[in-house]
Amino acid sequence: MATASLNETLLSYIYRRNQINTQITQHQNSKTLAAAESADLADWKNAKYQALRTQCKNLFSTTYVNSSYVDYTQIPEYKEEVEYIDSYYEAEEEDMTNWENALENQITTLSVELSEIDSYTESFKSMLSENAKNDYNYAEGL
Repeated sequence: MATASLNETLLSYIYRRNQINTQITQHQNSKTLAAAESADLADWKNAKYQALRTQCKNLFSTTYVNSSYVDYTQIPEYKEEVEYIDSYYEAEEEDMTNWENALENQITTLSVELSEIDSYTESFKSMLSENAKNDYNYAEGL
């Protein structure tokens, strides 16, 4: 009976270990996705800057030709849009960083639990082996 109980406990730990490995894999995949989204966000920012430059250069050459502005970077529309793009980018980047940190914390927590389960599993395997030896030795003594 003790062997069956130990075996059942061992199997439950193995089942939990498999669940944890699946969760860790899912979190690592999410981290990869977060890195790709960060790259997409940087591409978005560069594309917005490029479109803004083109638009403001055209605006400067048509509207602000005889003004006190030296180039398109001094016109109010450009400054406002740059501030908007930068603030949006920074907010999204902060959200991405928080998401990546949360994923990393979850991976760390699961890894610690996985280490504990591995040590318990080894302990139960050892107990099962010892019980099997004792049962064999007891049966030989009869």
